[in-house]
Amino acid sequence: MAFFRSFLIENNQSPDTTFDEQDEAAIVWFLVQARVRHSAVGLSIPADFEAPEQLSPNFASALKFVAGFSCFFVSKPMQYMREMQAFRDYFIPGFASDQPKQIQLAQALHENFFTATLDDLSGASTLDLFFDINEIIGVKATV
Repeated sequence: MAFFRSFLIENNQSPDTTFDEQDEAAIVWFLVQARVRHSAVGLSIPADFEAPEQLSPNFASALKFVAGFSCFFVSKPMQYMREMQAFRDYFIPGFASDQPKQIQLAQALHENFFTATLDDLSGASTLDLFFDINEIIGVKATV
């Protein structure tokens, strides 16, 4: 099992098995790396990406934030949850091998994503605080 689903289970959360585990792990790894680096500029998933079963403890804080961002650990209002579902539906399928999606995600992350705390997540009523949701709504409308 990839690190993200293992992490969720270890922390009494039920993983969403709707998506391919490698694609889900790739997007989580991308977001964790962005948090750790405080930037997503130049980030990409290697073509031969295989999700590890565990991440280094050095990434624990960033991984917990990304899990919270993805609607685990922190209660969210319905609007945030709808936007996160749109985010997940758009980005996760094929993310591990889709360079344009990776670039789009890197460009759409707001500065708050890199600096926010779990407390900031619990007060967020919309994904717009961390990510430009219009980026994917606009793309979905034209597809």
